[in-house]
Amino acid sequence: MKRSVLVLLTFIPFLIGCLINFSIMVPVIGSASFTLLPIATTIFWFYLGKKFAQSGWNVFASILIANATGILSLLIYIWQFWFHTADTRNLVLAALSQYFSASVPTYLFGWIITAFGSQTYTIMLSMQIFAVVFMMLVFACGYWWGKHRARN
Repeated sequence: MKRSVLVLLTFIPFLIGCLINFSIMVPVIGSASFTLLPIATTIFWFYLGKKFAQSGWNVFASILIANATGILSLLIYIWQFWFHTADTRNLVLAALSQYFSASVPTYLFGWIITAFGSQTYTIMLSMQIFAVVFMMLVFACGYWWGKHRARN
């Protein structure tokens, strides 16, 4: 697969998060998309890690390139929610910064996230960090699997 296509595919979690965010208000479709799409995104992210392993990029470059959207989302989230008050916050950036994490099945790991604190901002920041780390780990496992299978 071409490297340019691989880079474009790294935006899938962000787009899935956008889809989840907009569909969550639809009664049946919203709950189904909230439950199923993050699992599908996780499977896709593993697959993309395998494809990156075949691209020729080394593991560190692949992880950074693939998760650049998540890292940027996390930085924008911190900027908007920790360095701005509610009055000065850019609502568009604040919403966009949460799309990447919406595509991660954080509902499966809520007990880990709440262990870091009970304040709303602390839990939300923990969720954002967890989403990026989780996706990096899933991608790295896919990358390793792709490299391991290529040798055999």
